[in-house]
Amino acid sequence: MWLAFSLFAALCTSLTTIFAKIGIKNVNSNFATCFRTLIVIFCSIVVCFLTNGFSSFKDLDIHNWVFLVLSGLATGCSWLCYYKAISLGNINKIAPIDKSSFILTSILFMIFFFQDTTKNGDPLTIVMIILSNILMLIGTILMIGKKEDTEEKSKKWLIYAILSAVFASLVSLFVKMGLKGISSNLGTLIRTIIVFIFSSLIVIFRKDYQGVNKINKTNWLFLILSGLATGGAWLFEYYSLNMVGVNPIAVNSIGKLSILLTMLFSFIVLKEKFNKKSIIGLATLTLGIVIIIIFSL
Repeated sequence: MWLAFSLFAALCTSLTTIFAKIGIKNVNSNFATCFRTLIVIFCSIVVCFLTNGFSSFKDLDIHNWVFLVLSGLATGCSWLCYYKAISLGNINKIAPIDKSSFILTSILFMIFFFQDTTKNGDPLTIVMIILSNILMLIGTILMIGKKEDTEEKSKKWLIYAILSAVFASLVSLFVKMGLKGISSNLGTLIRTIIVFIFSSLIVIFRKDYQGVNKINKTNWLFLILSGLATGGAWLFEYYSLNMVGVNPIAVNSIGKLSILLTMLFSFIVLKEKFNKKSIIGLATLTLGIVIIIIFSL
């Protein structure tokens, strides 16, 4: 079941990026992030009611609160940076950088959950995890390419994409720690509320709500769809991540397979171009992900 839920999460993640890319056209990226988070909150509340997730509220302790809050703050920072990046650049350049956060996430999981992630220190599993991360790093570098744009706008997307990856690498670790002993659906709701508060403060402080009356129906539709897809991705992934005996690296890596669908959608729907180096990089990145899944099972 955890494998199926992780695959569903990957599909939802792919749809999130595409819907968001379309939805934030001519829309402030910070406001878009805040609005999408509100949609995720509604999704989480509905799921908590349907699954009786609120019953575990009494089991929350200081450990849960600290790490859920940290995961929410890290998510908020990652989102703000990521959607700012895709508002400035192409998905086929930004997506691989964002997914490279998996490398740091894998290292953190190996440090804090060594027994679960390495099959109790199995040397072959450790070697394959290292190999897969090297392949993913090479794939990411190939997909980014060496061509530099002299425009200031083109330089900014890279900075935002890197920051997004750094914050994203901390999210899954904090979530794994924060969900201990409670319903994953309740944990998702709490951290989403933290993200919403964080992003709302940014919007209010920067007055990014100005011009909201000029947002057209198409933008609103795709922002809502993006929020629904995000809600599905989180609920599926964190349910899998919270299951007993599941390797967190395997769950996290399956989620990164979303890059395949993201790149495909960006080519078909957004008409973004790929060169041979990008295709080789995508294949290398995918190979690294597949290897780490196989040796984490």
